[in-house]
Amino acid sequence: RPGTRKSRSVIAAEAGTFAARDAALADALRERAAALAALPAPPLPTGLLATLRHYQEEGFHFLAHLAANGFGGILADDMGLGKTVQALAWLLHQANARSRERERVDPPPPFRALVVCPKSVMHGWETETARFTPSLGVATFTPALADAPPSALRAHLLIANYAQLRINAAWFQQHTWDAVILDEAQCIKIPLSQTAAIARSIPAARRLALT
Repeated sequence: RPGTRKSRSVIAAEAGTFAARDAALADALRERAAALAALPAPPLPTGLLATLRHYQEEGFHFLAHLAANGFGGILADDMGLGKTVQALAWLLHQANARSRERERVDPPPPFRALVVCPKSVMHGWETETARFTPSLGVATFTPALADAPPSALRAHLLIANYAQLRINAAWFQQHTWDAVILDEAQCIKIPLSQTAAIARSIPAARRLALT
């Protein structure tokens, strides 16, 4: 951000001071940073029925890079610029990787992802999933599903709203999700709120916030 950037000479001096204190850790951090930078950007996933704009493809690469390194992240942009399709491309990329793993002798369970969003945009997620990533089976959370065991979930992508997450927290906590996406993530901006606490408690391999 303007006003917070330091000159290269200051950064270099600080790096030198740090290296002098703990040379081994400094070397390890340099190697880790170089390894992160060297990871190639993946191609767009097979089965994506959308032509991404340049900045949308960059967003997909950003999300794929986070996942490849075990990081969560935030995808933030103005309204109407395609955060949903970028997230769907990322989910399809993850699901395709799981499909390749399932060809092995001891395959993992099917890919399962959860999208939590305001009720007003649930339909948008459902329709865009069917339009852009039709190979991802999609379902919306219903009270009937809440009374069923976790094994009853057949869809790759489950869409729920924040009220459903709060009311049925125990059901969502029974699953181990491959990915959890929180759309309109300002809904969890208060760390001590019930919604934020439950969102943190959902078992997930990867987490993403959209705002």
